[in-house]
Parts: sequence; C-alpha cells; structure tokens
Amino acid sequence: SGEMTGNPEPHMYYMGIISGFVLSILYKITGNGIPWFGIFICASFSTVMLLLLYKSLLATKRVWQSVTVYLFYMIVFCGIFYQYFAKPQYTLATGFVGGASLFLLFLLNEEEEMKKYILKALPFLIFSLWSLGIRDKAFFMLIPFFGMVFVGKLLDTKKNTFKNLLISGLSFAFVLVFAVGINKAAYLSEDWKEFKSYTDASEQLCDYEGFPDYETHKETYENMGIKQSSYEAITRHYNIIMDPEVNNENFTKLAEISRKERLEKEPSLPVRITSVIKTIVRYNLFEYQDRPINIIVYLLYFFVLLMALISKKYKALRDIGFIIVARMFDWFYLVWNGRFPFRVTQIIYIAELVLLTAIIIKYELAFISDKKENTKKKIGINPAAVVLIVAITAAVIRFGFPVMKKNYESIKGFREMSVCFVELEDYLEDHPDNFYFFDMSHLYYMEELLSFEKKPYENYVYMGSWMPNSPWYNNKMKAWGFETPTEGLLEKDNVYIIYQQVDFDTRDFLDYYFEEHFPGTKIEVVDTFVSSNGFVYEILKPR
Repeated sequence: SGEMTGNPEPHMYYMGIISGFVLSILYKITGNGIPWFGIFICASFSTVMLLLLYKSLLATKRVWQSVTVYLFYMIVFCGIFYQYFAKPQYTLATGFVGGASLFLLFLLNEEEEMKKYILKALPFLIFSLWSLGIRDKAFFMLIPFFGMVFVGKLLDTKKNTFKNLLISGLSFAFVLVFAVGINKAAYLSEDWKEFKSYTDASEQLCDYEGFPDYETHKETYENMGIKQSSYEAITRHYNIIMDPEVNNENFTKLAEISRKERLEKEPSLPVRITSVIKTIVRYNLFEYQDRPINIIVYLLYFFVLLMALISKKYKALRDIGFIIVARMFDWFYLVWNGRFPFRVTQIIYIAELVLLTAIIIKYELAFISDKKENTKKKIGINPAAVVLIVAITAAVIRFGFPVMKKNYESIKGFREMSVCFVELEDYLEDHPDNFYFFDMSHLYYMEELLSFEKKPYENYVYMGSWMPNSPWYNNKMKAWGFETPTEGLLEKDNVYIIYQQVDFDTRDFLDYYFEEHFPGTKIEVVDTFVSSNGFVYEILKPR
C-alpha cells in the first residue's frame, strides 16, 4: 500500500488499498513516532466487544443487571479476547470488524420507516467497508454468514418491508464491489499482476501445501534452475530472494505439483469427502488451536437453543440452523482446500459468537415473556441464561485464563528480547551508506518491530517474508545499483548479510549456497554487533 502513496510501510503491505492509504497518510503527517497501525488494529478488535457490550447493556433494566453484564464481559475479555491484543494480526482484525457488521445487520429492523432504516443501516455498511478495506480475502470468509442472514430476513419480509431489505442488500453489494474493485484497480500494472500470482503460489507453498520434495522431483527442480542449496535456503531458512529462479513461473509450477500430490493421496471423491469430514470433526472437537473461543461458541449453541425452547421463540431455532449451514460451508471449503490456520478458523468462531449473541438480543431470550396477556412484558430471567453465564465463566477460567497467562508471558519475553532489534536498528542507522539483507533463519521476528519510531526500510530488506519479488523490492534494489541480492553482494562493496548467531543452528547453508552457485566464493565476517541482552549478529560479506 505504501507503494501507491510514496511512503512504504512494511506493516501495511498486504492490507487493502483503502486502509493502507489512510494509514500511510497518517504516517506521512506524524512520522513513525505514533504507531498508527497498532492503534488501527486494536480499534478494529474493539468494535465487536463494544457493540456486544452496548447492546447487552440496553437489554438490562436494573443496576445489578448492568453490573453483572460489565463483570461478565470483563471476564470474557481477559479469557478470550486478550490474545488478539497481545498478538495483533490484521487478518483477524478483518474478522472482528466484519463480525461487527454481521451483528448490526442481523439486528436491523426492516419494519422501521425508510429514512430511519437507512440511517441505522449506515453503521453496518461502514463496518463492511472497514473490514473489506483491511483484507478482502479474509472478509470473504464471512460471506456465507451474510448470505444466511439475508435469507432469514427475506423469509420474514412483508410487502411494506421488502424495499428496506432491498436497499440494504444492494448497498452491501455495492460496498463489496467497490472495495474489491478499487483494490484490483490499484494493482493493474503487469508487474503487480505478476507479483499477485507469485504471492498466491507462495502462500500455497509456504502456508498450506508445502514444497515438493527435492530428491523426488530433482529433475523438475534442475530444469527450473533451482539447485539443492536454493531449496534448503527457502524451505529451511525462509530465504527466498537470493536465487533469481525463485520466481512466479517456477513457484506456480511447484504449487501445482504440491496440489496434485495432495489430491493423489485421496484419489476417489467419497474417500476425500470422508477425510474432510473427519478433519472437520477433529479440529472442532479435539484440536487446541482455537481454544478457548470454540468452547464458548459451543456453549452458546447449546444454551441459546435451550433458551429458545424455554421461551418458545422457535424462529430463533431457524436462525441457529442458518448459522450452522454457514459455518459448515466455510469449514468444508477450508479443509477441502487444506487452508485452515488459526488466523482463518478464528474468523468462523467470531461470526458465530456475534450472531448467537445477536439472536439472544433480538428474540429477548434472556427473559420469559407473558404470553397470556399477549404482551412483551418481561416477567422473569430465563434460567438457561443464568446457567449460560455460569458455564461461560467457568470455561473462561478453566481454558481462557491459562491461554491469557501464556500469551502474557510470551509477549513479555518477546518485548524483553526485542531490545536487541532496536539496538540493531541503531547499528543500521550508524552505517547509512551500506545496504543489508537480513537472513531469515532467526531474524524474522524483526518484521513486527522495525517500523516504529524510525524510518522503515532505509538500508535493509528481508530475504524472506511476503515482500520479496514485489515491484517495490525490485525498485528498492535498483535504487541501490543492483537487481538481485547476489549481484549486490558480489559486485558492490557496501552490500552485506546480517546473520544472528544461535546455539541450535549455523550459517553453513549460506556457505553451501554460494559455493554451489559461485564456486570459490567464501563468506567473511567483516563486523560483529553484540546487543545489550547478549544477542550476537555477524555482518557477512561473500567474496
């Protein structure tokens, strides 16, 4: 996104052009002293929690009820939502803002007078655009849920309410087309199209399918010009850009080989469908990656169903069924394609959580109404609602708090360790005439830290991550007088590799790579930097 505004920001590179443009402007105005990206992501996470809390408080009539709701939400925040703030991730931020949009859409009342309805529909549309503006691919995970909500509303529509529903539906479609269209329009040039194709293949190889085995496909790799040392540098050390043969064309071919190998393991359709179902069951019931939010969602399903039966609000059962249909569509798609990491599956649970909560609010399931008088007078608390609060609190204490503690300790340790990265940046600023490539074996953590307070990417780039082979990377190297990392390292006196020493690994793979590609080349340690917390960095020069 920074490429479009002239002020590249590493954190925003894969965000939608809308969010990236706004944030780049803020960074341009204030510099890097204010962490706008972090503020933006935390605000995105907060939308769902604030909406759920606000709507829940509106349903309370007594002070003790409000206090109970506040305390309950505090417990839930600490036990469930803390992890999203501790380790912010923009794909999940997309899910949260999209969840807020879902929540608002579900609670829209089509029987409102048109002008009032349009005004109340605006926040739903704004949150939709906000979510799409972060990452449209992640937003697409919510489309089945949006579809089911619209189906439910269509079944309930009357002649006098159809216009309102049509307005919200067409407006949502316009927002969707606008956001996706502007993202595509921003990257219409051939170099960006090629990079997008490369990114899709890289995502499939690095995140999902894995690379084809080198020995098994040795002839294929050799025909591509990818040697054994390049394969090891990529797959074991995440150093992607040293070899010019690691490009869109070859990555696309390798991704297709990996996909075929996965499909050949389950050749028949019935076998594959059975395997997908088994995987879905395993991940939903026995895997720990989605705890504790999955447990909370399962409790909500059970008790919302029970509350609807006790309250005799049977239409709520239909809406619960719609949510289940949407979730199964997402799960089947993800498992069928082998793409279900934490950051993706969590979006499904977020959608379920907000919609099940919306069902409680819309149908007033927390209370039992006086049906005899044909009124909506609330005459008592639904006992299932009380048990639900107790059950969720118990689940949060049992499963959520340990996760919170683990995340806290992890981030605390990470922050203590990050001192070395800040000091390394100082080292880079002290050598502004040199250009550095970061070896990705152990320096990948820096991606989350090297953009605050200082100007990002002044004289260094990563040899891995998601930005290599992008037009911006290529332009960056050309500006320093070379087109490939090896050209710069071998022909320029001021281009170096930074390697972090660790006890459990060595840099032998770098020696192997240069010896295989450029026989007689030796790697020299020209400088060493030791951080105050004991990390040792070698400044390497191949000669």
